[in-house]
Amino acid sequence: MRKEARLWLAQSLRDLEVAGNSFRAGDWYAVAFWCHQAAEKALKALLLSKGIALRGHNLLELGRKLGELNLDPGELWRDLRRLNPHYTVARYPDAANALPCEVYDREAALEALEAARRVVEWAKRILS
Repeated sequence: MRKEARLWLAQSLRDLEVAGNSFRAGDWYAVAFWCHQAAEKALKALLLSKGIALRGHNLLELGRKLGELNLDPGELWRDLRRLNPHYTVARYPDAANALPCEVYDREAALEALEAARRVVEWAKRILS
């Protein structure tokens, strides 16, 4: 595995761990944000393993690019669609139309955590 891809995957795994820590602390909005980050970095690790560096945070765009490389996320598209808004909604009151810490609840955080785990595990399997 290319060094860059290995580093991005390692950070993805750490971000997923931070999401789990935030879940245990009850910081639901932080769970959502870190789940987005974990998924984004896992997808970027896959792209980097193919020599492609893409900027941006749109999980759907990253997934489409992977599809062009015969690494289509398949059943994970649903997870990517659900995680994608958390990059902004979980951080900014104007994106959430409220305080992000008031928008998220345990159920939403758990859904994000499960989705991110599936995406990261998929990338990890491909990269190993």
